[in-house]
Amino acid sequence: MWIVSLTEWQTWEPFVDALRRSAPPGTDVSEFAGTVGGGAWDGSYLDDGDADARRAHYREAAREAARTGGRGPKAELDDALRAIADLSPDAGQTVRVVAGPRPADDVVELVDLPASVVSGPVTPVLEVVLEPGALPARYRETISPPPDGAAAASADPDAVTRLIAERMPDAVGAAPDEIAAAEGALPDGARLPDEVRALYAAAGSGNLSLAAEQGGFSGFEIVPLRGSFLREAFLPAARFSTWTADADTSAPADPAGRVQAAIGSPLWFPVGTDGAGNVFAADLAPGPNGHVGQVVLLDHEQHAGAAYRADSLAALLVRQGSGPGDVDPVGSGRAGSGPTADGQDLPDRSDGEGAGPGSSSDTEFLNLAPADWAGRLDAGTVPPGLKAAGFVPVRAALPGLPEAIAVANRLLELRGRELIEVTRLTRPEGDRLGAPESKESSEKMDRPRRKGLLGRLFDR
Repeated sequence: MWIVSLTEWQTWEPFVDALRRSAPPGTDVSEFAGTVGGGAWDGSYLDDGDADARRAHYREAAREAARTGGRGPKAELDDALRAIADLSPDAGQTVRVVAGPRPADDVVELVDLPASVVSGPVTPVLEVVLEPGALPARYRETISPPPDGAAAASADPDAVTRLIAERMPDAVGAAPDEIAAAEGALPDGARLPDEVRALYAAAGSGNLSLAAEQGGFSGFEIVPLRGSFLREAFLPAARFSTWTADADTSAPADPAGRVQAAIGSPLWFPVGTDGAGNVFAADLAPGPNGHVGQVVLLDHEQHAGAAYRADSLAALLVRQGSGPGDVDPVGSGRAGSGPTADGQDLPDRSDGEGAGPGSSSDTEFLNLAPADWAGRLDAGTVPPGLKAAGFVPVRAALPGLPEAIAVANRLLELRGRELIEVTRLTRPEGDRLGAPESKESSEKMDRPRRKGLLGRLFDR
């Protein structure tokens, strides 16, 4: 059995040849940039610098294949990529493949990205994180319990206890020290509401199913006090994905003033889940018009915020959300999609230039084209407080990977971070069909010529 390395030219040769053959007629240079490995692949193509030429060519080729019963324009490419992807069981290898006008011009570049470089669906270098673990300012904001907060008049711990006994007669309550430990872990000296204590004293876990009338609340699966990922799933760090996507995320304010605006908070204490990833939480830090222990909904499809659900657990479970606890969703949004906690509309900063050119030292994130980053580096105008740098893909010249890598390494070097490394592979000299010798070659290219990957597979 052959064990083939991703750093051998023979591994990539079938794909390079397929890349050339699948290009639009008259193309000199075709390029692929993306990821391959773990049984999958994804990336973008350029043909003579044009990101659209191949798509138009494929449409015509696909129509011809449908008419004749052929395999289609991407079949050979996919076969070659599948063979490579199956060699690497781990996460995808970032790669740039160039099929030049002559075999001597063909190049494969294996790109090793350090942890501080984030890949994206359009470009292998989406952003560079210059401060490890850093989060945008709004993700670092916190909310606190109101000094004079009180439970709603509808709060009724005894009613919660009776309901559990009725609907879950075999339930086992959480131990008192477990409830005390959960309370002790809360920030700002917050206390668990009596209804929450009653819920967990009666049932530490299990399905609380209610015989709800049509349109009423049907119950939830109790979130255990320990060992559930849902306890952290809606905290700010867990809701964060990338700076590019989330730098301008905001939590709209509740128009009624019941729920404080926040990305997430440990003071939204999970008590139940609907089984679809959404969580019902007791709000320990309500807004000025809310009540301590009111129930909010944490929606897994939202990037920030909580939606008011009922003014107490009893209102939700016993009266099933009727009356003052009617559902009143409050969504969450990104830049330009809603007001902030002070009611002011956010500016649209989708271009990453919210702070403007030569921005102040507190600018945390900018999203620029590689050429613009190069200009800032040359001029010494990279904000000193920058925590992450985004790379806007130049869509007319995708993938643009060499330019992005060069600029990313300059930014990483500026902060003393680990650099992106590139391993360059070229065809062995004996496989260049008499083409002029290339000045660049892989360190491993002095071995005798061997059959390509697909050839070896068919010979077994």
